[in-house]
Amino acid sequence: MESKRVQKIGIILRPHSAHIKPIFLDIKERLDSAGIAVMLEHSGTKMLELDTNKISSHDMKHICEESDMLFSIGGDGTLLSVARRAYGHNIAILGINSGRLGYLTVATPNEIAEIIPRLKKGEYTTRNHLMLEGYVEESPSLETIQPLFALNEFLLSRAGFSGMLELEAYIDGMLFNHYRLDGLLVATPTGSSAYNISAGGSVVYPYCRNVLLTPICAHSLSQRPLILNDEFCIAFRFKTSGSLICDGQQRISIPQGSLICIKVAKYSAILTELQPNFYFIRLREKFGWGQYES
Repeated sequence: MESKRVQKIGIILRPHSAHIKPIFLDIKERLDSAGIAVMLEHSGTKMLELDTNKISSHDMKHICEESDMLFSIGGDGTLLSVARRAYGHNIAILGINSGRLGYLTVATPNEIAEIIPRLKKGEYTTRNHLMLEGYVEESPSLETIQPLFALNEFLLSRAGFSGMLELEAYIDGMLFNHYRLDGLLVATPTGSSAYNISAGGSVVYPYCRNVLLTPICAHSLSQRPLILNDEFCIAFRFKTSGSLICDGQQRISIPQGSLICIKVAKYSAILTELQPNFYFIRLREKFGWGQYES
């Protein structure tokens, strides 16, 4: 996606976080001074108890259609939610971290003053991040639901704290595996460094076109992480009841016998980058790579 000169920014705030009001007001003041219009989502206006006569407040769809860029103010979880809600709108997202060190967020509130002139000039980079689409193909009792989209991963999980999850896995309609485990991650390259790496999966460069299958506590030593390319439709038959969890934020219960399909989504998430090799810099920071052992 070609970088454009930013003239209007839509802002989405982390929910239930009224304490970030000073951060928002400071960012808005700086954008106003730079001549960049600000559109705040309705929920943020309500959360911060702002005067709607002074703040341009809109729903998410309108913001995505009218803005040149989205600011996600919060943490990685906020950015994941924004990416799903902005799905299909072809709009760049810039993550601003208001808490602990984020992995997907690329800026802090203290850096906004330096960033704004670059956005006005179009001096930034956007990169497409593969997203996944998950949907219910068939179910004995579950009503058809709208497709779910994930930037990090889908987690197929057992129903409760005890027992195990049993799955039949199909690639393009062909049975290829039978899983007995606590859970199975279907992750994107972007999500490879999140829950996936904690479960023993590989770290994958986030701009690759891959889908990662990572077993969690498999009841067989033969089960290993698997990396596929983006052309397959993967289906899972739930031999026991379980759950489907999207980016750790959306959860639906899956009855026994249901068939869930997961494939690469038609549209990607578009995330903003502000410095070259940011991904490798963040890897070094998060994992402590490049340090000599004493």
